[in-house]
Amino acid sequence: MSLFGALSSGVSGLTAQSSAMGAIADNITNVSTVGYKNTRVDFQTLVTKQTSSTLFSAGGVQSKPRQDTGVQGLLQASSSQTDISISGQGYFVVNEANTPTLSNEFLYTRAGSFFQDKSGFLRNTAGFYLQAWPTDANGSVIPANTSLTVSNQNIVSTDYLATVNLSQVGGTASATSTIGIGTNLPANDTAGATHKTDVQFFDSLGNAANISFVYTKSPTENQWDLSVAPPSGSAVLTIEDGTSPTALVYDSTGQLEFDILDSNGIARRPNDGATLIIEGITYAFNTTGTPPADTATVKQVDVRTNTTVTQDVASLVAVVITSDSDFDNTNNRIVVSAASTTTILFKDDGTRAITVDPTGLLDSTGTRITAQDNSLTVKKPATIYRDYAQFTFPGLPADADTMTINGIVYTFSTAEGSTSDDDTTIRRDTLADMLADLESSIEANDPNFATGGTAIRTRQNNDASEPTPSGVPNTLVISSLASGSFNVVFSGGFTNVPTEPDGTATFTAGGTFALVTTHGIIFNSDGLPSTFNVKKLEILDFASGASDMNDASGSSKKITLDLGTVGVADGFTQFGAAFTPVFINQNGSRFGTFAGVTINTRGLVTALFDNGETRPIYQIPIATFVNVNGLESKTGNVWSATEGSGDVTLRVADNGPAGQIIQGALEASTVDIGEEFTKMIVVQRAFSASAKIISTTDDMLEELLRIKR
Repeated sequence: MSLFGALSSGVSGLTAQSSAMGAIADNITNVSTVGYKNTRVDFQTLVTKQTSSTLFSAGGVQSKPRQDTGVQGLLQASSSQTDISISGQGYFVVNEANTPTLSNEFLYTRAGSFFQDKSGFLRNTAGFYLQAWPTDANGSVIPANTSLTVSNQNIVSTDYLATVNLSQVGGTASATSTIGIGTNLPANDTAGATHKTDVQFFDSLGNAANISFVYTKSPTENQWDLSVAPPSGSAVLTIEDGTSPTALVYDSTGQLEFDILDSNGIARRPNDGATLIIEGITYAFNTTGTPPADTATVKQVDVRTNTTVTQDVASLVAVVITSDSDFDNTNNRIVVSAASTTTILFKDDGTRAITVDPTGLLDSTGTRITAQDNSLTVKKPATIYRDYAQFTFPGLPADADTMTINGIVYTFSTAEGSTSDDDTTIRRDTLADMLADLESSIEANDPNFATGGTAIRTRQNNDASEPTPSGVPNTLVISSLASGSFNVVFSGGFTNVPTEPDGTATFTAGGTFALVTTHGIIFNSDGLPSTFNVKKLEILDFASGASDMNDASGSSKKITLDLGTVGVADGFTQFGAAFTPVFINQNGSRFGTFAGVTINTRGLVTALFDNGETRPIYQIPIATFVNVNGLESKTGNVWSATEGSGDVTLRVADNGPAGQIIQGALEASTVDIGEEFTKMIVVQRAFSASAKIISTTDDMLEELLRIKR
């Protein structure tokens, strides 16, 4: 009967409007809930089958609640660095557990009010933990499961996603890889003038060290040499040029620091019999009885009357110079450091790489006495960067062979009987006489080489088969000239063509060798740099245990020198003014502790450290769906994927349909209070009207019952 249908229709109206009031109530109570999406209730008619064209059978109404999950809420500023929001489409991936297992469901939310719990995990106020892709130090995504080698950024799984944990971010230190210097070198300086720039840098362990860049005006106009001593606690510092693919050695310096202190703060001294091996010769310290006689390979260092390490170092250097002619007072291959009387410096002059083994340097307790405890090798500089060319003759030239030096022809002759007649015919009876005559003749005939000076000299070269001096010179040493380059030419078919002291063949019969020293920094006539021949620093064997700066260790690269741009006044210049340091910068840092995070719009989480360093640690993905309104709402302002929503797609933020991630902001609820109260009035009236339907129908049924009575 229609009356009963009307009664049912009124009841459905009460039910539908009650549902609408419930949604309004939920919206109003969640007006301050971060990321909440308001629920709206739509209505649809409930129609029963009509069996008559003249009678109507009431069906009523049904409510259809729907949450607008795709609506963007306003972003409101927050003071917390871990509060994040999404500007655009997508959801954060969260989990109910801080260490998810297969039984813990991955869910999705827009509520980005995350904070650290007691274990350092990021969770929001609803108790869900933020999930992200871990990254390496370069910001590249890596699997959370360390047994995997390939990351998959579209699988929601504990193999690839991890809960963001900020308590596990350790401190960091950064090795210096670039040093930039800007300065003006005085154009009016005389040859030999020096200036210095002190620079602090950091090794791979975050230890600070100091090096000094010393600039020396060369005799050649507009050119300067650069030298850098090894920093304290390291073994060898080598300066390289920019030659590709293999850089040439510009300069190399090694050191031994006798600075290990005992419990009283006094430098440890060598024990009796302590040894040091330099280029195959063993130097043994004698502190007690009469030193044993020297042998071909063992030389005694008598320190019996010494009382300080400074005296021990001086005694050692003196013995090396007198025992091995590869070291003398003119080539400075071994010297006591001007900065420290307990430090020995080694610098090759083109003779050969210098090998030093200090492992036998112990005191009476068996403790090391030098900061350097491993064998070290000082590299031989490239020919173009040396001040001297050395010609080691394996034997006498043939009669009538010629050697042209700086345009003057010197002829070797068996008939020449004098070694001091100062002509250009060179005696060739013995190697010693030949070299003595050649040296004397060059000094007499070429004004560029002063008599008695070191610009031209002879010496004995000690090779592996001849470790000690025999007293027979076999090497001619010729200096480059301040006026520029000159050629050394050997006649065709020259017999016993010289080699470099280490046997490297750089000279040929009938060939021309250009002797010129190329300097480190070269300027043009406008005072701007035209060439930088110093590009990188290699530093080896830090006593601290830090990685070598040699590009091979994988953790500490060579230091690149940035002295400016060729032709531009943005670094080094040479103008007629005083030495003027302009700037010094380097990119390393000492150890720093975790100080916070920053999150960019693409979701890259970068750890900040109090030493100024930064390091990427996580990449926050954005989850997107084909039909966001098909997601199933769950307690805690989260949603789960359903068949209606479609499969989840993980994306990098700010890419494609994925929105940007905004740090320091929260997404407000999409509830409009005014709209909700207006809806409440309408619902209230509709509810009252539905109740009136029921009461009126009840009155009609009562009238019907009276008819029977």
